[in-house]
Amino acid sequence: MALGQHRSVVSVRGVHKWYRIYASPAERIKRVLGRRSRYLDVQALDDVSFEIPAGTAVGIIGENGAGKSTLMKVVAGTTTPTAGQVEVSGVVAAILELGAAFHPEFSGRDNAVLYGALMGLDREVMEARLGDIVAFAELGEFIDHPVKSYSTGMAMRLAFAVATHVDPDVLVVDEALAVGDGYFQKKCIDTIRRIKDGGATILFCSHAMYYVTMFCERALWIAHGRVEREGPALEVVDAYEAYLQLRDSRRLEAAAETKVAPATGVRQVGRITAVRPGGQDVGSPLELVTGDELAVDVEFVSLRADEAFHVAVTLDTLDGRCVLAASTFRDGADPVTGQTRYAVRFRTPSMPLATGTFHVYAFLLDETGLHIHDQVILPEAVRVTSPTWTPSLIEVEHEWEWR
Repeated sequence: MALGQHRSVVSVRGVHKWYRIYASPAERIKRVLGRRSRYLDVQALDDVSFEIPAGTAVGIIGENGAGKSTLMKVVAGTTTPTAGQVEVSGVVAAILELGAAFHPEFSGRDNAVLYGALMGLDREVMEARLGDIVAFAELGEFIDHPVKSYSTGMAMRLAFAVATHVDPDVLVVDEALAVGDGYFQKKCIDTIRRIKDGGATILFCSHAMYYVTMFCERALWIAHGRVEREGPALEVVDAYEAYLQLRDSRRLEAAAETKVAPATGVRQVGRITAVRPGGQDVGSPLELVTGDELAVDVEFVSLRADEAFHVAVTLDTLDGRCVLAASTFRDGADPVTGQTRYAVRFRTPSMPLATGTFHVYAFLLDETGLHIHDQVILPEAVRVTSPTWTPSLIEVEHEWEWR
């Protein structure tokens, strides 16, 4: 199974990985002493094979427990497969379990040098790069404190700063963006893009399908330790999301309970202040008839006039299928900048929807269209009805011809 036709820098062939889980520490000791013990063999990876060409960003997706993190560790070389072969060319930098590569008693500064040594870089080289690493991590005086005193977010900052400053040929990122505030997440995304643009190969494991589809050319869906599907990122993500909807039709209901779901932290640079379907504040659903115009007003504020923004609007069915999605970035508009308050109207003159109730989503994006500064969800905000009953979701012009 191949993810590309060019020279491969990552080659995984027939990889299996088993973990032995003992019932208790005492049972493990019995095994060491040659006595019978109680344990369970768990297979994390089952005959996984793929090839990744140089310069490709590949998203690794799947449910919790599917084997994604184990696969990332195998590629990064932090664990060995039980069977099969893994070949990786060049310098590999990995951001896996946050802080796992750090010695808890050493300072952040000392751990940075140690990490570089593990990557094969001389102490002098790493010390020359420490200024950039310290500036990127923004840990202040904590850079000289023991890592055991760091919070999870601080450990992530240090891990990301070090891994991205060793000039990796292959960068392995396992859910690192799930920790940290929005400001630092954007720094991370921008840095990953810069490394990729420099020709590096990226393995990017995430539950954020938006990042996978926008950043990665290819995707690999892992299910029960096996490759369920591989191919263009959008196709694989669509298949994965369709599977999730069939598995759990209530997935969106929990999300709909919260109207505002900011994807940012304390240093938020932009915030959506209003979303108005039909130009009106939401009290009850906006009532439309098939073919009516749909307009959605989005207002937001910028806390920094030099920041640049894009806006996106989507319309989803109650079971989570996106029926409409538009963004100023995708439509080729220039990002807006230079103000502190903005208002924009999304408008489509004739909605081809036949019937249904829909959630409205509004997103505030950065200038690259990748990072989400803020998002707002309006559950059941639009209702479309048809003059006559129809089981169809859309209404299209059509005619009948008897033959």
